[in-house]
Amino acid sequence: MQYLEINIPVLDEKKEVLMAELELLGFESFWDKGSEVAAYIIEENFNHKLLYDKLAKYGMENSFSISKMENKNWNEEWESNYEPILIGSQVFVRSPFHEPNSEVNYEVIIQPQMSFGTGHHQTTQLVIEMMLTTDFTKKSVLDMGSGTGVLAILAEKMGASHVVAIDYDENCVENAAENLKYNGSENVKILQGSHEAIPDQEFDVVLSNITKNINVGLIPFLAKATKKGGQIILAGFLNFDLEEIDNIVCSHGFAIDRNISKGDWECLMYTKK
Repeated sequence: MQYLEINIPVLDEKKEVLMAELELLGFESFWDKGSEVAAYIIEENFNHKLLYDKLAKYGMENSFSISKMENKNWNEEWESNYEPILIGSQVFVRSPFHEPNSEVNYEVIIQPQMSFGTGHHQTTQLVIEMMLTTDFTKKSVLDMGSGTGVLAILAEKMGASHVVAIDYDENCVENAAENLKYNGSENVKILQGSHEAIPDQEFDVVLSNITKNINVGLIPFLAKATKKGGQIILAGFLNFDLEEIDNIVCSHGFAIDRNISKGDWECLMYTKK
């Protein structure tokens, strides 16, 4: 597959918002270079006009450059720069080639394959921080958009008795299955699909760390999958979407418990009435 690299000069305060919007156009990953952001997309998925129109909102429609990337093992390149991360002083997310950390409550091993959810993105960190304030003992858990499976694995380590992790991307499902083996996770089941893959059962805790538009479309299905008195944790959207998300979730029978933020990103927890 041929990838394109689009370099966009952008001010720091606009980077997070811009990357979130470009993700909706099919861009798969980003590199913050300081004064500019490099965005990466498969060439056949690239639409020049859509990018031009999006950047016109910021007055940057004539400032970006496009180049074809050298064909090489970029996943291997990315792995070599992958660093472990400590979240909330209790959770240590590392790869199999990093040294263990015996001083934390929970250690999650993730084989990095550029799947979303290695613990480095703000939204994943926010969900983990919210999870640390939640009781998972003997709980059933649904993890939508599971990516690497990091949240599902952590839920089991925190005491969940039954976890279902769902992702539509075949590569993510394969990567998550590999990570289950690294962590010895016997109570986590990985499924491929979207709302149609949700089992016909109700869960004590539902996790959904996906983009805003996908979350909005999933809320009716996630509400149905949440037990009365159960909790739902949502992330993957920016602070200016907070009111819209809150109104939709509350209209499906939930009451907000709390929210936390990191930069421009938000994470919300609700309880089903």
